[in-house]
Amino acid sequence: MDSDLLRSFVAFAECGSFNRAADRIGRTPSAFSMQMKRLEDLVGNKLFEREGRNVLLTADGITFVGYARRMLSLQHEAMGKMRGHDSSRPIRIGCPDDYTQKILPVVLRAIRKVHPDAKFFISVNPTILLRRMLDQGELDISVISRSEQGEEGYFLRHEPGVWVSSPIHRQHLANPLSLVLPAEDCKFHAWAIDAISKADRPYTLLATTRQAASLLHLVRDGLGVAALAAASVTDEFQILESRDGFPPLPAVGVALMLSDTSHPLVDRQLAAAIQNFVSEYVVDDDLTKRAAS
Repeated sequence: MDSDLLRSFVAFAECGSFNRAADRIGRTPSAFSMQMKRLEDLVGNKLFEREGRNVLLTADGITFVGYARRMLSLQHEAMGKMRGHDSSRPIRIGCPDDYTQKILPVVLRAIRKVHPDAKFFISVNPTILLRRMLDQGELDISVISRSEQGEEGYFLRHEPGVWVSSPIHRQHLANPLSLVLPAEDCKFHAWAIDAISKADRPYTLLATTRQAASLLHLVRDGLGVAALAAASVTDEFQILESRDGFPPLPAVGVALMLSDTSHPLVDRQLAAAIQNFVSEYVVDDDLTKRAAS
């Protein structure tokens, strides 16, 4: 089967959008649509379905993604063996700041378990920028945030959203409430504003930032209450619950995405190994369990 069709199909599965997938592989949306129609004709099954304005994979489409990845991975491995390749350069890994404490170290350990001599270059950026870097071939692999029910990439885990205050300053008791939030392109920004507005709680937005560490510094100094992923939070902070007047926040999905032009050591087998390693070694602490309940 034409590897270009398979790469385009996998690009859609990882991007979740015809337009983004077309941009990623360097085709126009109309040319991409024609490719996918041709693939459906070759497979003999319906791979896509529409739900409102969204295009989703059918059950057959989800099944075929696994086969497509395996075929591309075998091709990648075979060409590497035939041509030889330089696997000594660092693997370029992206990760949002939210997951650098809890998830990134486990991902690195998983890679070193499979490839003991691997070296790394790590880029810490918001998911929106990491996606762009993957599309442009500036990263080989990246941890990303996605919607809880999303299908992009290789699923790693769900991370609950939490409200965070300082147990010393107890700024969550202030009226109006002072909020320090992620930047507007982060899901937790809109979720927090929506939730606190529906709770009819007066608030002011003191600051926004793209770095979870910066949010926690502001919370630690008593300047505001933050909303972010539980993975970012240590036990020095107070997690706020419904009984404190803070409505629950949604969870995000955490996934792994590979670049189309990735490092010779980065393939589907490595992604599967990372998935298994994360499921085994990223254990929910009491804080995360409480936030998810």
